[in-house]
Parts: sequence; structure tokens; C-alpha cells
Amino acid sequence: MAKKKKKKSHPFLKHLEKIGFSNRLAVYVLFFLLIGLIGGFALAIYSIRADYLGALACWTVVFTPIGTATSIVLSRIVDKSKAENTVGGIKYDLALSEQEQKEEEPSIESPVI
Repeated sequence: MAKKKKKKSHPFLKHLEKIGFSNRLAVYVLFFLLIGLIGGFALAIYSIRADYLGALACWTVVFTPIGTATSIVLSRIVDKSKAENTVGGIKYDLALSEQEQKEEEPSIESPVI
């Protein structure tokens, strides 16, 4: 029988599987904004080469709301992460309780002979 090769996933994709939905959404939103910026730059280059002197309103109308939405979404994600990781937050309390459990566990030491 032939062995099936395991398909290696990219380390970045592995990392995306581990992070939460909000942080993954932030990565996707930033990637979409990056694509928009690259597309706008390419459109500007083509416009200059074609001696087009008008406004690129078609691109501006589409990506201005996306930039605004990006700033809103990212600020909310940062606020959510800050609330989770400060005193009284879910992740903070979980980490604190894990640390207290480690301190309470008796260490088993071998007697010195």
C-alpha cells in the first residue's frame, strides 16, 4: 500500500487556526485593506501611464467606507482584548488561577542521601 503524504500547512495558516475569531477577523480585515491599497496604487500607475488626469472616484468611493470600517473593527477588537487581559477579564483570571494552582502543588523532592 502506498502511504499518503501528509499535506504540510503553512505556519501562518496554523497560527490562524489557534487564534480566536476576533483576532482572525482583524487579520482578514487588514489583508483586505492591504489588497485595496495595492490595487489603488496599481490603478494610479495605470492612470498616469494613460495620461488620465481625472479623479479615481470609483476606487475612492469603494475603499473609503472600508477604511472607516477597518478602523472601527480594529478599535473594538483591541478594546475586547484589553478587557479580557486586564484585571477582571476572562483570560487574566484564568491565568491567575493556573498560577495559583502551580504554587499550591507540593513539590516532590527526592531525599538527599
